[in-house]
Amino acid sequence: MDPLKSIFRNSSLLLAAQTGSSLIGLALVVLLPRFLGDVEFGRLHLVLSLTMMFGVAVEFGLTQVLARAIACQRGLARPYLRTAVVAIAILGAALYVALLGTVRLLGHHPSTLELAMILGIVMVGEAFCQVLRAVFQAHERMLVPVLARIAGNAFTLAVAVPLLLQGQGVQVVAIVMALAVVLQVAVNTVAVRRLEGFRRPASAEAAGSALLAAGLPFLVGQALGNLYFRMDVVMLGWLTTEATVGWYGIASRLLDALCFVPQVLTMATFPVAARLWVTAPDEFRATIRKTLHVLLVVTVPVVVTLLTLAREIVSLLFTLEAFGPAVPILQVHAVTLGVLFVDFFLVGVLMAIGRERTWIAVAAAACILSPLLSRLLIPLAESRYNNGGIGAALGTLLTEVFIMACALRLLPAGTLGVESRRVAVQVAGAGVAMALIVLLGRALDLPWMLAAVGGGLAYLALVIRLAILPSEATRWILAVVPWRAPARVV
Repeated sequence: MDPLKSIFRNSSLLLAAQTGSSLIGLALVVLLPRFLGDVEFGRLHLVLSLTMMFGVAVEFGLTQVLARAIACQRGLARPYLRTAVVAIAILGAALYVALLGTVRLLGHHPSTLELAMILGIVMVGEAFCQVLRAVFQAHERMLVPVLARIAGNAFTLAVAVPLLLQGQGVQVVAIVMALAVVLQVAVNTVAVRRLEGFRRPASAEAAGSALLAAGLPFLVGQALGNLYFRMDVVMLGWLTTEATVGWYGIASRLLDALCFVPQVLTMATFPVAARLWVTAPDEFRATIRKTLHVLLVVTVPVVVTLLTLAREIVSLLFTLEAFGPAVPILQVHAVTLGVLFVDFFLVGVLMAIGRERTWIAVAAAACILSPLLSRLLIPLAESRYNNGGIGAALGTLLTEVFIMACALRLLPAGTLGVESRRVAVQVAGAGVAMALIVLLGRALDLPWMLAAVGGGLAYLALVIRLAILPSEATRWILAVVPWRAPARVV
């Protein structure tokens, strides 16, 4: 199959399913702050950030190892997955204890420790889900794990909301989240055995030491990546109040909820890129370049919408009375989102072609840069605006810009060039036009949703007029969307 067609096919299926999952997740993001308040939600967001940081070590970088190896040799599915499950069980137990020790060492409120005890189960369960998803990803069959995630999010929403209405607190929400992860693990485990790799004779027994050695560079790279990306929350909790963490948390959770866009594209691209880099380097470069162009076209309207309508979004979802200080944080995060989308994709490509060791040096530098920026900018924003979250958001933005500059330099020579620069300029120009139309609509007191639709239509018209999308993407859209009206029966 044509590489781009494979990417677009898997991306479209993933996008449809992931959109449903993200809408449910967004409902949770909206409802939890409303029911819990800024302080309790701040505690929840802090513990979730810590579990994400420790969770990378639980997974030990095995997700990328499994996806890359099984994509090239399907017979490795059974032995590699068996070894990965054993490794995660051992690492998960050790890091669960380490998580609790860290929370106690930081001296947080006793309820924060109780949350960590519950959400530590979520951390280990997510690691199992990730390695199972990696096997599906290697087979370029991602629908089941996405549907499992939808089921988990739907379960959390359906069970947690009635309990919150009855006056239950954040600990009960955490228990529901843990049960949802157990559900996801069960669904993925049942379905994974039906994949092609499990019907083939095993290629070889994967030595535990060899598999862990292969995963170590991914572990280090991912651990450092999560450390610099989540360090802002830890620093914010240290330098400011739990309420400030709550303001920052709702903006960050919106950021996380929208990250399914580059995740979907990267997951669909990863096995294709790994295969083409070995078999057809020129085709690899063309495929990555065109896929990045599609990502840029999708990214810009999301950034513009959040940037120009941050106040209206916070008012609608969370109320300005409780979370008004989150508005400037969300505006900074909107710009960060655009950079993050590109960073996510580029780092995924580097991992697919075996440049994870080079990436480690960049991530390590970011881990030094991020806390330094937070230590400088958080107190500055706290003293000037009484909102340290603005400083934390600016530190994250500057760190992501640094990551993008490094990732672009690490790409294989010839992957991007004049064409990519032209597309970036055109997309940025279309985004500016969209922003001006949205702001004009708000100045004329049009309903903000109507202004957003008008700006979006103008952006779409410019993308079509300038022919920014790759021709393969355009043909795929024309093939899957029923543009023609059905013939009338006479």
